[in-house]
Amino acid sequence: MIKTGFAVAIDGPVGVGKSTTARIVAENLGMTYIDTGAMYRAVALFCLERGINLHDGLAVGSALTDIEIHLRLMGGLQRVYLRDGDKRRDITTDIRTQVISEGASVVAAHQAVRDKLVSQQKQLAATGRVVMDGRDIGSQVLPWAQVKIYLDASTDIRTRRRVLDLEAKGLPAEFEKVRQETIIRDERDKNRANSPLIRTPDAIYIDTGDMRPDEVVEKIVNIIKLKEAF
Repeated sequence: MIKTGFAVAIDGPVGVGKSTTARIVAENLGMTYIDTGAMYRAVALFCLERGINLHDGLAVGSALTDIEIHLRLMGGLQRVYLRDGDKRRDITTDIRTQVISEGASVVAAHQAVRDKLVSQQKQLAATGRVVMDGRDIGSQVLPWAQVKIYLDASTDIRTRRRVLDLEAKGLPAEFEKVRQETIIRDERDKNRANSPLIRTPDAIYIDTGDMRPDEVVEKIVNIIKLKEAF
């Protein structure tokens, strides 16, 4: 596939603020934001609704033939649509629960899921100017990306952010429970056999622990502008 675009890959662990940061960076620079995590969440939602065991790679892989995931930018926000047979519905809100978040991490470990979604993600980023976030963007999806960023923060800081996010959505959130889920998620993402979460040697590391969201955005925007200037 010929790459004629300009891509920014933003990777990092759960709860570090990748999606929000990537979306605002894209908006500030007039780029297209692609939320890859939403695609894995869509697969998890589809399987859970049909009683498919998320840990059964063969069953999940077989279900992929019935799934079509579409991302659409509407009013500056990305909407996620799932087509199942002849039906197409907006699942943007449905996939933003803790259960689906955990499920996404499970299905993302299956090679069949990664093969299908990574192929689609590469096509989306082949042309144009895009900002894409996830866990293997710089290492697997867009190894050719002109800018690679790795966001990080301590477990406790990421847990607090996740709790606040869930509470803002009116969802229950106990700090210790969310903390344990974060630790388990980190272990699964970093140690899975298929495309684990890693920081590539050419990725710029940013510890967001002591930074405001706008400071993180400004830092990345300046990095991109400098890169595009050359």
